[in-house]
Amino acid sequence: MAVDEALLHSASQPTGRETLRFYQWSEPTLSLGYFQHHIERNQHQASRTCDLVRRSTGGGAILHDQELTYSFTTPIGNRLSNKAAQFYELLHDSLIEALSQLGVTCSSCPCTFKVPRQKEPFLCFQRRAPGDVICAGAKIGGSAQRRHRTALLQHGSVLLTKSVHAPELPGIEELTGLRISADRLISAWLPVIEQYLNLQQKKTTCSEEESAWAKSFVNDKFGCHNWMNRR
Repeated sequence: MAVDEALLHSASQPTGRETLRFYQWSEPTLSLGYFQHHIERNQHQASRTCDLVRRSTGGGAILHDQELTYSFTTPIGNRLSNKAAQFYELLHDSLIEALSQLGVTCSSCPCTFKVPRQKEPFLCFQRRAPGDVICAGAKIGGSAQRRHRTALLQHGSVLLTKSVHAPELPGIEELTGLRISADRLISAWLPVIEQYLNLQQKKTTCSEEESAWAKSFVNDKFGCHNWMNRR
């Protein structure tokens, strides 16, 4: 989360750049949506022993374990950043296309109704929103956005297989019988994203400045008791 925040901060600078990031988590971790209350995590017994973090984006809680997490940051004014909804749809459409190439049939959730926040399920992948990626009736891909004054962050998660810490959520393997590794999905998805967003790939790592910002965000935000218990 801190690295995503650092990349958003980097994108907001005058020399900001677009950055696509794929990652997985070293330990099973539950991330709360920005507006969720800390005490709500007690209602989900299977993840009680997992590490906990609060995202800077909204939505329901996500169990990061048997999944792939991605983030994309872009300066405001770059191509689609002023059309956040279209940007959201394009990334999800690219995921649907990549999964199709791997033999997985998915579709975009067409639902348009809004469930009152107090009635929404605790877990993100038990919720439904327009544009969610659906496979065999279950949500396997979802994202959230945060708009900075001069930059945009979109990050999301793809469920590859079921986690023992969220056994109610089937992944692609349970729904289709296909075991797809994170590396295999990245290899299929990356060229489709490049095509859909007209990107030119250049593999890189965080700059020294971005790494310093990430460390600062851990100390002052994501690793801070006040941030975690702000609600």
